[in-house]
Amino acid sequence: MQSRRPVPEQTERLTALRAFCDRALDDYPELDRYDEFEPDFWDGIDCLCIAADWVRQHPEDGPKALADGFVFPTVWDDLEDRRDQQRYGLQYRLCDAWITARPDAYALEQIGARLRHMLQFAFEDSDYPLPTDEDGPAYYRRSPDQAWAFPDVQACINRLSNYPSTPAWQTFAEWLLDGSWNREQPPSTPCSEQRKIADAYIYGHKEIKRIARGLMEAGRLDYPRFVRAANTWGRAMMFYSGDAGLGSDDVDLHQYADEEFDEDDSSDEAPKDMDVESSQSEEIPTGESAVASSELANFTVRYIEETLAGLPYNAERLADTFRSVEGYEARWLLQALAVIERLGMTPDNFLDGFGHTAAVLERFLLLQALPKDQSAELLAALTGFSRDTLLAALPYAGQASRVMLDALGWSDLRAFQREYLNMALAPRSGWGADLPNTLDETVGVVDRYLLDKALAEANPDHLREYLAALEPSHWAFPETRVLLDAYQGIGRPALEKKLARHAQAAMRIYGVLPVTDSDDVRQRYLRLKKLHNEVRKYGAERQANSHAAVQAGLENLARVAGYPSAIRLEWAMESEIAESALTAATIDGYDVTLVIDGLSPTLHISKAAKTLKTEPPAVRKHADFIALKAQQTQLKEQIARFGRTLETMMSSGEALALDDLKQLLKMPAVRLLLEQLIVQVDDAVLGWLDAATLTVTDLEGRQHVAERNMRIAHPFHLFTAGQLSAWQKDVVTHRRVQPFKQAFRELYLLTPAERDTGLWSNRFAGHRLKAQVAARLLQVRNWSTSNVEEIYYESKEHGIYALFNFLDTGHYLSETEHFTFDTIAFHRDQKAIPLEQVPPLLFSEVMRDADLLVSVAHAADDYSTSHETVQRRAELIGELIQELGLQNVGCEGHFLHITGRRANYRIHLGSAAIHIEPGNYLCIVPAGSGFAEFYLPFADTDKKMAEVLSKMFLLLDDMNITDSLILEQIQLG
Repeated sequence: MQSRRPVPEQTERLTALRAFCDRALDDYPELDRYDEFEPDFWDGIDCLCIAADWVRQHPEDGPKALADGFVFPTVWDDLEDRRDQQRYGLQYRLCDAWITARPDAYALEQIGARLRHMLQFAFEDSDYPLPTDEDGPAYYRRSPDQAWAFPDVQACINRLSNYPSTPAWQTFAEWLLDGSWNREQPPSTPCSEQRKIADAYIYGHKEIKRIARGLMEAGRLDYPRFVRAANTWGRAMMFYSGDAGLGSDDVDLHQYADEEFDEDDSSDEAPKDMDVESSQSEEIPTGESAVASSELANFTVRYIEETLAGLPYNAERLADTFRSVEGYEARWLLQALAVIERLGMTPDNFLDGFGHTAAVLERFLLLQALPKDQSAELLAALTGFSRDTLLAALPYAGQASRVMLDALGWSDLRAFQREYLNMALAPRSGWGADLPNTLDETVGVVDRYLLDKALAEANPDHLREYLAALEPSHWAFPETRVLLDAYQGIGRPALEKKLARHAQAAMRIYGVLPVTDSDDVRQRYLRLKKLHNEVRKYGAERQANSHAAVQAGLENLARVAGYPSAIRLEWAMESEIAESALTAATIDGYDVTLVIDGLSPTLHISKAAKTLKTEPPAVRKHADFIALKAQQTQLKEQIARFGRTLETMMSSGEALALDDLKQLLKMPAVRLLLEQLIVQVDDAVLGWLDAATLTVTDLEGRQHVAERNMRIAHPFHLFTAGQLSAWQKDVVTHRRVQPFKQAFRELYLLTPAERDTGLWSNRFAGHRLKAQVAARLLQVRNWSTSNVEEIYYESKEHGIYALFNFLDTGHYLSETEHFTFDTIAFHRDQKAIPLEQVPPLLFSEVMRDADLLVSVAHAADDYSTSHETVQRRAELIGELIQELGLQNVGCEGHFLHITGRRANYRIHLGSAAIHIEPGNYLCIVPAGSGFAEFYLPFADTDKKMAEVLSKMFLLLDDMNITDSLILEQIQLG
């Protein structure tokens, strides 16, 4: 078979056109800055104007050359060098611009000839080298849609669909729609699905519709030809009409017209920066076109009716043809029911025995709308069908399902069906959701009042038959069935096995089990909390979805146990844990006591007033000691959990009502934590809390009674009150250890540059980050990282999303070794909001996360610690110096200056690097185990801060340094 190649006169024209394009790259100033990596480059180039210059220079054969240049492509791999690639990229655009704007008979002839060749010789020819004999006759290196360089089949159809409807165009359109060329594709494997050539072109729906409408307007498309076209092009020939009660759920068919090219993909022949005009969206028909569309819609209805009557013949092809159809009139449901009745379909064999036929019928059974005034008429019609037919159709009946329940005598199941489907299909409607893995914490949360009411109304026998009818269908929803069983106390052992495998649906369902005894709620609460920690070993998306599932499980447990919310359940459970805790025991003469030392619960063992360092063997194995050890572990976890909870409350600025505060203070751990934190009561007074009296003591020692509410003060509150420095001093003076950074927490305020940029911050732009470290850190700090296009933190209190924008990322965040921080922005309702409108606490905390990300995950050696971090460290050291009465040491800027007896030193507050004045570097490697001996006013230790302090104390007493390596450096300095 001879491949299609240009004849001599076409070759001559193409040679001249290539020469013109080569000169044009130098002659046209706008082409001087040609850059394949600039995606919008061609937007500013008037290709039609340049093409017109070519035609002016070659008035006789210039237009033909442009048509030839379009239909005889060059394969990308055959382009010799960079210049050749640029030249061909320009040539193709000139050709496409001209034939699109100036369609003529010759261009139509040439595009038609290429399209006819590609369809007729889909398996015998290719623009690329054909496979060798070793590949075997049944294996082709390319399917028909991959065998041709651009313009391929779909691009040619796209251009033709917009050409004038001349007699020549109409003749070719008839041939294209009739499908005489539509042969079967050779199977790639012996058991593969049989497909035809046209099946490879699934993106040409709107173009085929335009061509069909043009033929109809010309009076050259009768019903037999429509049937042949529908059998060839399937869905593309379906003209649904609201008058006929038909529509389509094909909102976006991903038109092939977005013709971008990738240099690395050998199946595309044009440069990757080539931007060809996209397909027009389907226009609204007017005039003659509207009449043609109406007639085509009538053809579609007739075709559907005939094909439904002919089922199961050709059902495999029809399943794709009708894949997107939507029915809005009951007559389509009734026609589908007639097919089910005729074929003897039942719930058990509907899918398994009639696969493609069932797929067709599902589309017409799924009624999209049913006005109430039509329900009686439909009910009367349904009584003419057998029970098996109604049961087979019931799962797919859509808006008609309630009427079908009535026809079956199951009106008592209406409420149950509604609740069942609401649980299964949340948060999205449609087939096959079934408690999906999602970030939505409401999925799987049961409305107990409505479900109880629905179950009470349901006849048990009807319910059993209803669920049996759903079992073989897509609507069986096995996870929702497990939830329903669990709600009724069935299947707990199997559910707990799924929990052990961290199944997310099981986490959501676990809370709905009925309460079995007084300790059941607490044990399930603790298990869900344990699961929350265990899933941190997974990737970002699974971890986030699992945390949402745990939260849904806690919400279900709260409702089962009678609490108004998961938060109230948590407080109640933690109170119970604290109140029922064993805190002391006497074992064989040994007194064992659980005490809280600082923020850490420890076991003290003594005998005869003598404290022991380790527990004796006789004590270690005793049941009471084991219980105390377990309680110690629980208390540690409780302190950690509530430490995080209180820090979150501080970061959000949440205020606690007095009744909620009193409940929290029942827990010793919470009392301990809150009494080490600066609080604000009644939105006014700042001070230390006395849990026993519900009073706060301010800086002057005055006591104030809390009357309405209390919040944990954020540094912003201290700053705006003008008391930040005073509270820092008070913390250090009283040697308080706060459970997390509060008084010395980094505070981030808007900078003048951020006020100027308005909608985004460039504060950390340009920093290169280690991808794996950054991804893990973001996960831990509750940032969503499942989509690299949107790395966000959701502030539910304000309805605001904070977005980190990164450059150089892959498909997922840790795919590449490094990526670059770009901008930070805030959105509400999918719109960017000015930084000045972002709540100050949220802004500060987001910037703190960004600063932490850059400081921990930075990839460059020259990273400089942020101003806010250095400022907090300087404030802390200044307070410690004053409190301890240290001499010969002081802070200035980013440095700590120390006057030693051997030399003078300076320590950088960001990096902890030491220099001997005036500039010699002093290398001292810190001992990791020594940080704990230095007082810091917060429990979540700043290791770099501890390192600075350890070096400061060492150098203040430099006469007692004995390390020879350090002494040698000092002497040389």
